[in-house]
Amino acid sequence: MSTIGVALGATTVGLLIGRIARIVTDHFAPRKDMRYSIEIITAAVFGLLGWRIGIAPLLPAYLYTATAGVALSVIDLRTRRLPDALTLPSYVVLLALVAVGGIVSRDGAVTVGLVLGAMGAFSLYWCFRRMNTALGPGDVKASGLVGGILGTIGVHAWVVGIGAGLILAALYAVTMLISRKGSASTLIPYGPFMFAGCLVAVLAT
Repeated sequence: MSTIGVALGATTVGLLIGRIARIVTDHFAPRKDMRYSIEIITAAVFGLLGWRIGIAPLLPAYLYTATAGVALSVIDLRTRRLPDALTLPSYVVLLALVAVGGIVSRDGAVTVGLVLGAMGAFSLYWCFRRMNTALGPGDVKASGLVGGILGTIGVHAWVVGIGAGLILAALYAVTMLISRKGSASTLIPYGPFMFAGCLVAVLAT
């Protein structure tokens, strides 16, 4: 199947999965917003991943991370929290998808990369949490999902993805300070920036 065909197919699936993401999001953070916005965002991310990755054993793992990322990001924007009820089960699902993908591709290194990447990101964000109260505990827990999926690609992607997320979050925090809409202790939604950085790394590496 051509790259364009995979991208179009992934986009179509993304519209359907996006509906599920909306239901999950509204369960944790009910709010009326632009109709079909979550479906459109999910479809766009799916399309980009389908175009970049193509038909591959790990594609389901990336698409699941994208779905969880969209839902968690919207919830974080609405409520400034990342619910454990969504974050923690995602570790189990992601591990299963990567393990199956590794078996199909006969590459056990991807599972090792997932575990090491998750542990590295979690440890890094835990340290940041100790130094900065503006970083919530939910951000620390969700960071492992981002670090884990990046770890399946390699160290370079991990550094780019984690770094991009931190830079985007820092720019947002600076903007809030300059505009006087927040302070050094203001809890900001790190989730969207973490997942955005992850997407940047996957598309760029």
